[in-house]
Amino acid sequence: KKITDEVVPDQVYRKYLSGMGLAAYYLYERIPAGADPLGPENILGFVSGLLTGTPSLFSGRWMVVGKSPLTGTWGDANCGGYFSLSIKKCGYDGIFFSGKSEKPVYLLIGPGGPEIRDAEDIWGLDTAETETILRERHGQHRIPGVACIGPAGENLSRIAGISHDHGRMAARSGLGAVMGSKGLKALVLTGAHPVRPFDPAIMRRLAKKPAKQARFRIPL
Repeated sequence: KKITDEVVPDQVYRKYLSGMGLAAYYLYERIPAGADPLGPENILGFVSGLLTGTPSLFSGRWMVVGKSPLTGTWGDANCGGYFSLSIKKCGYDGIFFSGKSEKPVYLLIGPGGPEIRDAEDIWGLDTAETETILRERHGQHRIPGVACIGPAGENLSRIAGISHDHGRMAARSGLGAVMGSKGLKALVLTGAHPVRPFDPAIMRRLAKKPAKQARFRIPL
């Protein structure tokens, strides 16, 4: 249950950016060849989109990555909602898990930093019940971002997804089973770090061009 913070070298960001690129770099470097997707050597990662928190359109999705128990190779699934921004507001571009807990746990990241909490009282609940309980438990100051699994993930179903926002689902690659194999019930994120582009004026200018080119039509 060791928690460590890592600073990603600038050259990695320059080559791979963040989001999916950062995740692919990290998993390629850290997962040993032949690792069992449902074993402790697999790594499960949650990463925010590259432009999350900027004025750019369609930039708020988050991704979960790992070695897929369905294919035995690269696995990823993405999802909408607000969890991508929740990752950023905790001060991170990605959150990665390796190993396996001896008992059910969830990760809480709040103003005091990350900590592992006991999840035995919510193990076995479906995702809607789990999210409701964790929001009530940790939502004193702001609504937490919660990503969690239900019984399918706990029982290592290879089609299990990871739920957020009471039903949004990161559904591909069976990564809910990877989460269950690690004894990880949920992530609960309550960070409040501001997310600011390095140059807000340039970012706004860059975001305006595709916004003007976009045409939204509602079929009658």
